[in-house]
Amino acid sequence: MGVVSFLKALLARCLFAIHGIITIWRVTEVNSEMIYYLLVIPVCLLPFEMIITLKFTENGEWKWFCPSVLLYLASVVPGLWLLQFDLYETRIEYRDFMGWTDCSSETVYNSSGLSSNVAGLQVSIPVSLSDDAWALSLEQFLLALLIMGRWLLPKGSLTRDQLSQLLLVYIGMAADILEFSLESLKEQVVICNLLLIIIILGLWSWSLLQFTLVLTSVSAPRTRAARTTGGRSCKGCCRCCENEIWALCTTILMQDGPFLVMRLFLLINYSVINQMMLFFTIKNILVILLQVYRMTIVCCDGPSTVEPDVEAMEAVEEGDISNDQQNSSQKTLTEAAS
Repeated sequence: MGVVSFLKALLARCLFAIHGIITIWRVTEVNSEMIYYLLVIPVCLLPFEMIITLKFTENGEWKWFCPSVLLYLASVVPGLWLLQFDLYETRIEYRDFMGWTDCSSETVYNSSGLSSNVAGLQVSIPVSLSDDAWALSLEQFLLALLIMGRWLLPKGSLTRDQLSQLLLVYIGMAADILEFSLESLKEQVVICNLLLIIIILGLWSWSLLQFTLVLTSVSAPRTRAARTTGGRSCKGCCRCCENEIWALCTTILMQDGPFLVMRLFLLINYSVINQMMLFFTIKNILVILLQVYRMTIVCCDGPSTVEPDVEAMEAVEEGDISNDQQNSSQKTLTEAAS
């Protein structure tokens, strides 16, 4: 591994650690309990993970799994859960104080900065935000750093083309995940329903695990065909398109499927009808249909599928056939490719 790749890997883990520490710092400040500093343990494991990864992998990253992202999520996600629970308790207290029968999205939250006493030294960050703004900012930075971290980390066995595809899909995934958690948690029927909050946070956390799987969005390159074969033939998915099929299934099971079920539940059971809810519900339905259609296309070749005439190509390269045969073979390949 080159020096640049090593520095980029180190920078990615440093960004993970900084955001994790700030999140834990905020959780400890809100709950006034030092025990929450135990959440920093996964962050402390990042240097050891980096040493093991660089020592035992050829390209600086594991092929299908990213342990640094898992450690990062293990530190930050529980902290964001605790911040959401604190917002829930604040809404309940504000409702009781105002004498309302139900919670309101107009709840006034406290505004605070970030300060702590470390070894007798007062450390503070000159940023003053409301409690809900802190939770929103930390969640937004979480998704942004997941994308940036994947870009900085060594690409391992990925090609540049695959990495660029992966990053583009990550951006779309992050936008949908952020919208799901923010819009769902702001609904009037949700803000004071602890069970619904837990379910939404659970689905949100489940969807974030996609970022630990490199195969989530990477399609294995498919061989361009050349020799015509008649009829539609379905090949085994595990043989010819294993990576892409697993990628599509993972997206359905970890994001679009659960999100669609939750949105339909809110629409049907709680009559939560608004433009954003309807739009993203339809979007999830269309994405699932397109992914199923894509899986069918990947597994099954069309009626005029063509395969390369490998023997003719090798013979042309080795000069084992005459010029007329070469011209004939090249003409055949050209017509088949077109």
